[in-house]
Amino acid sequence: MTFRRLTTRGAAAAVFLLIVFPAGANPIRGEFWVRDDLMEIVSPGENIRETGNISQRQENALKELLEDARWAFSGMIYGFSIIWIPPSKARDIKEELLIEPLALIPEGDSRMRTVSLTRENGFLYVLLEYTPDSTQENRLEGWGGEVYPASSGAGMAAVNYGSRRDAIKAAIKEALRTYLRVRDFNRPREIRGRAAFTTFPGTSLSYGSIKASVTLRMDLEPLRAYIVD
Repeated sequence: MTFRRLTTRGAAAAVFLLIVFPAGANPIRGEFWVRDDLMEIVSPGENIRETGNISQRQENALKELLEDARWAFSGMIYGFSIIWIPPSKARDIKEELLIEPLALIPEGDSRMRTVSLTRENGFLYVLLEYTPDSTQENRLEGWGGEVYPASSGAGMAAVNYGSRRDAIKAAIKEALRTYLRVRDFNRPREIRGRAAFTTFPGTSLSYGSIKASVTLRMDLEPLRAYIVD
């Protein structure tokens, strides 16, 4: 297989090295994309531009993609803590949404690597892989159990810095809404719980916005309801 990598600076580049793991490891994979004009692809043995020549825009796009991938893989392994207060105009309640990773895989973790890079229709698709250790594999298996209900959702966010993660969070909220809508006809005051991705989030560009789709396993606390006057 031909292995190609992105040019960038320092620690970020180390993530894209080809690393061989022990047989029997079960890696998880996911794909994110950036606009093709933000990156330069080079193959092993080709001349690489000097580090100082890479643009700040390219470096920022790469760092953001790597951080979003680390966040998403962590969301599959460890899951998220979620607090959601739905909006209520009648009660003058503004919406609040807090989605925080329960834990993060280490920054620059050598177990995350690039599998392939593909240019297509003006986009660069980066297929990434993370090889969990035995403890992380147990966490993955735990979240995969049928004891936790599953739900899917899609969300969108305007294209700007951080928009990929914003769209994914919007999709998480929609997955919760879809699950709760058919189980509780009254608007809850607050939803709390944990959730984890069953698969790596999918993203695309739709009418100038980032669109994300997710499937979750959820462990929700009893809903906090409004007190009836």
